[in-house]
Amino acid sequence: MANKKEVRKTTRYREIAAELQKAIRLGKYPVGDLLPTETELMARYAASRQTVREALRIITEQGLIVRRAGLGSVVIAAEPPVLFTHSVKSLTEWLRYSNETYRQVVRSSEIVADRKLAAMLKCEPGKHWFLIEAVRRSDEFAAPLGWTEIYVLRKFAGVVDRKDHGRTPVHEQIAKMYGETIEYAQLEVFARGLPAKLAKPLKVKPGSPALTMVRRYYGKREELFEVTVTTHPEGRYTYTMDMQRSLRPRV
Repeated sequence: MANKKEVRKTTRYREIAAELQKAIRLGKYPVGDLLPTETELMARYAASRQTVREALRIITEQGLIVRRAGLGSVVIAAEPPVLFTHSVKSLTEWLRYSNETYRQVVRSSEIVADRKLAAMLKCEPGKHWFLIEAVRRSDEFAAPLGWTEIYVLRKFAGVVDRKDHGRTPVHEQIAKMYGETIEYAQLEVFARGLPAKLAKPLKVKPGSPALTMVRRYYGKREELFEVTVTTHPEGRYTYTMDMQRSLRPRV
């Protein structure tokens, strides 16, 4: 049974996490800003480094901040997102488009993440990316299936010149060309009104229902190296996941 000192220590880091969460929610630390350093938080809350790190871990898992070596704790959201989590055993079980579809590149350019984009990508504001924008199609005559924005680190920009670029997942191209492999990946799915800038290329009205999928890929040292944002107009894409009940082993 835990003693009073251990219980107090556990309670303390949760208290600090709750106070930091409240400060972020009230705008004391806006999206894009840095939280105080660990040393500053230790002094402010009269807490040990371990206690402060546990508090920061909690709000990191809540999706409020990201921690970057040499930079600090960057605020990326004002409220914890409401999430329903589903785990898969391998990347082959991830969202994957039919081989009969392809990406048609519209344009590509270098881009610097402002605060709004940084919140979407879950990176620090001011980070440099190479952006590839494309339309996903089943054939050249049918209505587009969706609009894809692929953000990769600038050192991986060469993938856009590959002959198989439009028909192969970009993270696979990066692995083949640069040896960067996925250590951790995240999928986020949400509904929204279609952004006005996508209305014309997708041939639908601005604000009409759309499904957006964000895939984030992390490599060595937990570095975010690719983010893919795909938006599908209503009725043009269906994602089906099959699951089976696991049989309990007999005793």
